[in-house]
Amino acid sequence: MTSRYLVAVDGSRPAAAALRWSVDRLKAGDSLVLVHVLDDEAGAIGVDDDAARQGARLLAETAERLSTEHPGVSVSTRLLIGSVPRALASLADPADMLVIGTGKTGFLHGRVLGSRSVQIAMAAPCSVAVIPDVDLRFRRGVVAGVDRHSTAGAIACSAAAEAVSRGEELLLVQATPDRGLRVTTSVRADLAIGEAIAQAREAFPDLVIRSRVAARPPAEALLDGARDKALLVLGPGSIDQERLPIGSVMHDVLLNANAPVLIDRTELRERSGQEKAEVSLSREAG
Repeated sequence: MTSRYLVAVDGSRPAAAALRWSVDRLKAGDSLVLVHVLDDEAGAIGVDDDAARQGARLLAETAERLSTEHPGVSVSTRLLIGSVPRALASLADPADMLVIGTGKTGFLHGRVLGSRSVQIAMAAPCSVAVIPDVDLRFRRGVVAGVDRHSTAGAIACSAAAEAVSRGEELLLVQATPDRGLRVTTSVRADLAIGEAIAQAREAFPDLVIRSRVAARPPAEALLDGARDKALLVLGPGSIDQERLPIGSVMHDVLLNANAPVLIDRTELRERSGQEKAEVSLSREAG
């Protein structure tokens, strides 16, 4: 369970939205770390003293305001220097939640990695929440995307836990690989969404779970499902060391986020822990 939220602050509206989202999620025992990065373009330019003073002042004023408004919240600050994605990634532990704001950039297909939210999500070793500056007051429900059997159950259960904590419904979405496919009951049962529904219902039998199989590109299907939802949950990305951790679907969703997007890497962390334990046991046996 997350106990430390790292929130990137820079004085912008998206950053303020990210901070509000984080504070609303805090539970007893959780801590909040406000992080401001003095971006020196990987050391090529350097950071002047004025920028450092402004960054320190922003952190201090934000922390003071939060402590006044939420006296029970544990708040600390960190002022970092360097490339923003690398600086945030170096501070984060696998069990943390890294929260960043994002501005609307428009829908974009392809492999262009120019968005900072994409770069940060690629670099971070922990779960990442990307928060757009949208009004969430009338949003209800959690939507999650599933695409393959190997991760469907874990994503569905993670999203279901989010829905239960909010007291809201869960919508599971899968885009069919064949646009011309007629989705019958038997075909639906063979898709990963069938396994996702089964595991989520087993774990949370009282949760209202709806599902949708969409004959359209996955990113478009997810964004359409998220347009009136409070949260969109995605899987951890690729776990193959030879591939980028951000696939084309996650990339396109992040570039046009219309709801808070949670990239849940809990499964990745647990799998890594299991592998380390297995290696340790193997060494002891040897």
